[in-house]
Amino acid sequence: MHNAATAVTTESMVIDIGPALLKAKETVNEGNEVSSAQKKVEQRGPLTTSHLSVRHLDVCEHKHVWRWVPDQRLSNLWHELSSEERARVVETHAGGQAVRRFCKEMAHHVRPKECRASEKAKRSLGAVFMLDQHSLSIYKEMFVVAVEQNVPLAINMQVIEAVDGVVQDFCAARRQHEGRQSGYLDPRQFPEGSDLWVQYREREHVRLMWMSTMAKVFEIRLLQLWECRHGAEEREAARQASLRAAMELLALEDKEQSKGKKGGQVSLEQGTGTKERRKRQRQRKKEAAKAASAELHAAELGGEEEPTAHAMVTCAPRGETWMTSTWSSNNECWNILESVRRRQRRVVVSRKQTAEMPSSRHFVRS
Repeated sequence: MHNAATAVTTESMVIDIGPALLKAKETVNEGNEVSSAQKKVEQRGPLTTSHLSVRHLDVCEHKHVWRWVPDQRLSNLWHELSSEERARVVETHAGGQAVRRFCKEMAHHVRPKECRASEKAKRSLGAVFMLDQHSLSIYKEMFVVAVEQNVPLAINMQVIEAVDGVVQDFCAARRQHEGRQSGYLDPRQFPEGSDLWVQYREREHVRLMWMSTMAKVFEIRLLQLWECRHGAEEREAARQASLRAAMELLALEDKEQSKGKKGGQVSLEQGTGTKERRKRQRQRKKEAAKAASAELHAAELGGEEEPTAHAMVTCAPRGETWMTSTWSSNNECWNILESVRRRQRRVVVSRKQTAEMPSSRHFVRS
């Protein structure tokens, strides 16, 4: 009989976290594809009801959520680990006390977090949660299930509410089994907006921050273990990929430089030809200007004299034809010669007029 009673007591001490796990799987995509009707149903709980007195907690509540994203490599690593290695990944307490490593990791990740709960609640409840191994074991089991089954899972306020409901039901059943039903207050029955209800909400909000941080610590430990075993291979593969990319980039740069050199040679040849043509044109213009100045000088010296050897001139009474072998194709030279012709004619006319005028000595004699 004693053994039977012990077995019944042991079975009553076991907490069924099935509903909490189901809620953790259902709410992993919270806020993405949840209808308004579902939101109304979920927000009927005491921990998810919006109220003016706890509105300040809604600002940072979404920052305390932890989600497991399925990763086949980490899941395979978990199955490869021995039972001792798995225990070290999720180790929190030893001999009834929190392990030093676990305390340091939790403090490292909790300290920089922004939480709108009161400082008194964060300090006092943090110490309580670190000693509450039963509460930690529930969320530890959630992490193990997520990694083993490699399914998406979240720890948010809905999950905290589900776990709290399971724990409160367990406590009520245990008190009823032990005959201690009087004097028990279920926090879920607190009036909404009362001081006790606000304290209850703030306590569970801080619990969410600590439990999600604990799951994050477990995940980081698993990642570090994978890095020690398989990180060298991944780093070597990444190094080889970077080397290949660098070699391809250098090859492309060499091709662009060779193309640029060829294009520069072609442009240099074209530029040299253009310079030669311009040089020849300037030379021809200089020669034409020199010839024109020589003709002008000859015309000024005497209109009757023959032109220089650079050109042959044939004069007619009402039209003169100038022929030159050097300037036949140059319009500027023709313009210069035309101006020389006009000056020569003016010189001839002035000499004739001077010859026809009577001298001053003739007028004196008369």
